[in-house]
Amino acid sequence: MSVQLTAGQAAFLQGPVSINVAASGRDGWPCVCRAQGCMVARDRRTVTVLLSARRGREVLDALEGGSSLAAVFSRPATHATLQLKAGHATRVALNATHRDCDARYARAFADELVTLGYGAELGQGLMAMMAARDLVALRFAPEIIFDQTPGPAAGRVLAAA
Repeated sequence: MSVQLTAGQAAFLQGPVSINVAASGRDGWPCVCRAQGCMVARDRRTVTVLLSARRGREVLDALEGGSSLAAVFSRPATHATLQLKAGHATRVALNATHRDCDARYARAFADELVTLGYGAELGQGLMAMMAARDLVALRFAPEIIFDQTPGPAAGRVLAAA
């Protein structure tokens, strides 16, 4: 059973956020990789994250081995952070909408960093690094959502199935 994201949460996840996806390897050790884009379904019950197959190999292997997933979304300008957890994730066929999302995400994230005083060169370098030819789409249904924004409410459950 999944939870339904609020409209505000869905907008936040698809904004200029840093995204990390984690799983547990077959050896029990955690593995993590950066994702580079997020799409929330219209019904706000499933989330698709995009990542490089090469850079995310350990996470993909862990998920194929039955690991659960945690995804953390954090906005650099405010440190507002949400964590979503799901029992599993499914690889879905990549399409043009995913590629458009990837390109939009790279530009928005680079622009976010520039507004914080980082040079345009960093943004351009990030965009070049994120130009993954080996893009993979992972879909999951969040079962629990946490507020992980630093401060006294960090760790508070916002929704649970």
